[in-house]
Amino acid sequence: MNCIKKYIKKIFWNFPLFTDELKENIYYLIRRVLFNSQPPSIALGANDSGIYEQYAKQILSIPEASEKEYVPINQKPFQRTEKDPKIIAYYLPQFYSFKENDEWWGKGTTEWNNVSRAVPQYLGHYQPRLPGELGFYDLRLKDNIARQVELAKLYGIYAFCYYFYWFDGKRLLDKPLDLFLESKDIEFPFCLCWANENWTRRFDGNSGEVIMRQSGTEESYKDFISSVIPYLQDQRYMDIDGKKILVIYKPSLVPNSKHVIQFWRDFCRKSGIGEIYIIAVKESEYEKDLLELGYDAVSEFHPGTVLYACSNITSEKKFVQKSFYGQIFDYKDLVRNQRYFEYDTPKLYRSIMPMWDNTARRVNKGLIFDGANPDLYKQWLVDIIRDTRNRKDLDDSLIFVNAWNEWGEGAYLEPDRDHGYGFLQATRNAIEDTREEQKRI
Repeated sequence: MNCIKKYIKKIFWNFPLFTDELKENIYYLIRRVLFNSQPPSIALGANDSGIYEQYAKQILSIPEASEKEYVPINQKPFQRTEKDPKIIAYYLPQFYSFKENDEWWGKGTTEWNNVSRAVPQYLGHYQPRLPGELGFYDLRLKDNIARQVELAKLYGIYAFCYYFYWFDGKRLLDKPLDLFLESKDIEFPFCLCWANENWTRRFDGNSGEVIMRQSGTEESYKDFISSVIPYLQDQRYMDIDGKKILVIYKPSLVPNSKHVIQFWRDFCRKSGIGEIYIIAVKESEYEKDLLELGYDAVSEFHPGTVLYACSNITSEKKFVQKSFYGQIFDYKDLVRNQRYFEYDTPKLYRSIMPMWDNTARRVNKGLIFDGANPDLYKQWLVDIIRDTRNRKDLDDSLIFVNAWNEWGEGAYLEPDRDHGYGFLQATRNAIEDTREEQKRI
């Protein structure tokens, strides 16, 4: 069934008689009907003057940082123990200006352009999300990367998993990763996740104009592995029992998977890397046995893995945006009812998202998990640390976080203006609290 859905979706997005804007509007209207979400302007009384008055107060309060929610920095060094989980945060390098971005979106455009334009779509909607200590940083500057690592270490993050953008031999967003690679004095484990999908004007590869195409040929996929060898050779690169970790974002797009994966393994042996440990990200619409295809393990990736189990609360919100075509899910319900345990499979590394809200990118068509806060995030993290500890089928205690700095998707651990260091502190608390639990066992 999922294969049919993907095929229909592909035909729809490639239909030549509709503009991208029209296709997008049709898509979101259909999705709203399928999820039984009433149009907010009709169902929620967006013309009510009282709502506009409350909204105006909300907007005018934006310059005032929230003292109630703000968590100050913890200066006490984090002391890692051998049995602590290895928290790996995905790292987005799209925070600097480069030639292709200038051509596609305008001179000087970075992810910060999306972040700074965000506005609340409904009463109580947490937007804009503005950075705290690190500010609107530029990842061409080593000092910024060094400070990110300092903060990650301070709060118990074990490693960064850098998104790796390689398109049939063409690299994009390479400067931050290469600057980190050159900076041997920045001591911090890392690994790579190959974002093996088309790059479109909507960033997520699902629709719109393709501006950098990912070749789907077996030859191209085989060629990919040589591009990561310099990174796998670095002493800081993560491994499991000596096997260098490589994450594949879209396993469904790998042609002739068994053959390609075996080629990667053989190439790494011949290149002096030795064995590699390949983790497939679980895609919501791809049902093949990933271990059977040759992967060593599987990882969740939220919100995609958990979305089907979540409570849709779109119709409960008081909208000011009359044409909201997105969806809103309940983060509190997700955690309180442990929806994230409804999916399981052998050799599954758990994942977590501190928050999620991509209206900075999608504006009125965003996907939002409403009600996220450090306490709920900590409970989720505690739950999956316990689950990871109790599993007998894993080769290491990895937990993936989406993400360190996905500001355009409202998924980040970095300090922001309202929560301060709250989500980082929650991460550290979860590690230390479960460590104490283990001592009592």
